[in-house]
Amino acid sequence: MCEILVAGAEKPVPFTRLEQWVLTQEKYGIAGWGWGVARLTDDGRLDVRRHVGKLAEDPDGLDSLRELESHRWVFHLRRPLRLPNIVEDMQPFYSDKFGFAYAHNGDFEKADDFRDQFDGLLAGRVDSEVGFRMTEKLIADGRELSEALDITLDTLGGTSNIALMYKNGKVLIYGKAKFNKLWRFRIDELECASTSLIFSDESFFDLVFDGLPTERELVHGLSPLLGPVFP
Repeated sequence: MCEILVAGAEKPVPFTRLEQWVLTQEKYGIAGWGWGVARLTDDGRLDVRRHVGKLAEDPDGLDSLRELESHRWVFHLRRPLRLPNIVEDMQPFYSDKFGFAYAHNGDFEKADDFRDQFDGLLAGRVDSEVGFRMTEKLIADGRELSEALDITLDTLGGTSNIALMYKNGKVLIYGKAKFNKLWRFRIDELECASTSLIFSDESFFDLVFDGLPTERELVHGLSPLLGPVFP
């Protein structure tokens, strides 16, 4: 099971503000197979980076991130249920058609049954990419996002937490996990969401965030987390 961390604010947030949270989540989520991040740039683009291996053991990756700040961050830390473990399987994925980054935590159990429907669109072997492409197709067919996410989960089965960030800065979160619950919370000026390292209670807040967020809410279904930065 992978881990997801989302953070954003009205003013740009440096990676160094989030670094310890990300590394602690990677460590205790046993999610060191790969890392990825999507961030909003100052000119309204999404900078998506994906790498194999632990972020904590990637000094070049850390140094490059330490030079950055952004109004919006979505981190995905990979803990695969299946091999292989290749860069094409890292997340977030990016939709050229709709201009959003997509990060999934969970397991689409029947993804392989539908893989052949997306020939030419799948770069890797992970179930999450099948779910991403199915959701993208449903939106293209005229479905609302919430309906597209629900249909994808109902069709593929399993469990799903998702963070979506659009190139205008809007961030939505979707929580329908049977375990590794998705939470939303606020720390000072930061609006955040995070998976829970498969903890059955709220103790991961003490482990990762030093107990800082006092107002916490489980995510059920689709919910807006952060509004757009750009028109």
